[in-house]
Amino acid sequence: MKHNKKITLMLSIAGSDNTSGAGVQADIKTCLAMNAYCLNCVTAVTSQDSKKVYKLFKIPDDLVVSQISTIINEYRIDCIKIGMISNLGQAKKIHALLSTFKKKIPIVIDPIYKSTTNKIFNNLTTYLSIYKTFSKLKPIFTPNLFEFKKLIKTSHIENHKMKSFLDLFLQEYRSMVVVTNCNETDNNSDDYFITEDGKIGIHSLKSIYSKNTHGTGCTFSTSLAINLARGFNLSQSILRSKKLMIKFIKKSPNFNLSYGPLGHLL
Repeated sequence: MKHNKKITLMLSIAGSDNTSGAGVQADIKTCLAMNAYCLNCVTAVTSQDSKKVYKLFKIPDDLVVSQISTIINEYRIDCIKIGMISNLGQAKKIHALLSTFKKKIPIVIDPIYKSTTNKIFNNLTTYLSIYKTFSKLKPIFTPNLFEFKKLIKTSHIENHKMKSFLDLFLQEYRSMVVVTNCNETDNNSDDYFITEDGKIGIHSLKSIYSKNTHGTGCTFSTSLAINLARGFNLSQSILRSKKLMIKFIKKSPNFNLSYGPLGHLL
C-alpha cells in the first residue's frame, strides 16, 4: 500500500464470518485489494462452514454504538458499507449515530436477508423495518434479485418489467438501488440500477460458472462504496465493481468445497 497518496478509508458495519469468505473479513480483503483501508464494526459473530450457519451471536447494541463512535471520532471516513444487521434495535441505534455524521459520504447497504446456506437472519417484517429505517440515510442499496423481491413485497419479476419495479423501490425507499444478478437462467450477469433522479440503467457481463462465490455480495458492495468515494459515478462504480468481481472469481482458491471463497489477494 503506497503511503504517498491519500488512502480511502471505509467503515464496514457487518457480521463476522469465521471462514473469512464473507462479512467484515471479505470487506477487509476487498479494501486491501483496492489499496483502501477498512475500519470495522462487528454486528454479529457467526459459526459457519460451506454447508451451514451453526450459531450466531448478536453483538449488544451498546457495543455496536461504541465501535462506531470510537472510529468516527478519530478517523476520516470516506465511505460506509453496511452488511448484516442483527435486529431492528441495532439498526435504529446505527441510524441515529450515522444521522449525526456531518460529512456527506457514500453509504452502501447490502440488505442481507439470508445466507446462501439458507440461514434467515430476521423475519420479513423486521427485515423490511430495518431497511426502511436505513433508507432515511439516502444510501445505495445492493440487493440481489431475491432480496429485491422481498424489499418490494413481490414474488415474481420479469426483466422486461424491471423499470416499473425499480420505480416502485424508489417511491418506497427514496434511495438508489443496484439489483445484482437479475438473470437467473441466462448466461449473462445483469445488474439493473436506478439513480436518485429516476434514471435507469443496466450493466451486463458474461456470467462465470464457479462454486467459489462465497462473499460476492459483501465484496461487490464494498467495492462499490470505495469506487463512489473515489469520485466515480454510480454507473461507472457498478461496472468497475463487476469487473473486479470477475477477477476475484477467476482467482479463487480451490479448497474442494461446494461453496468456496473468492480470491481477493491471490
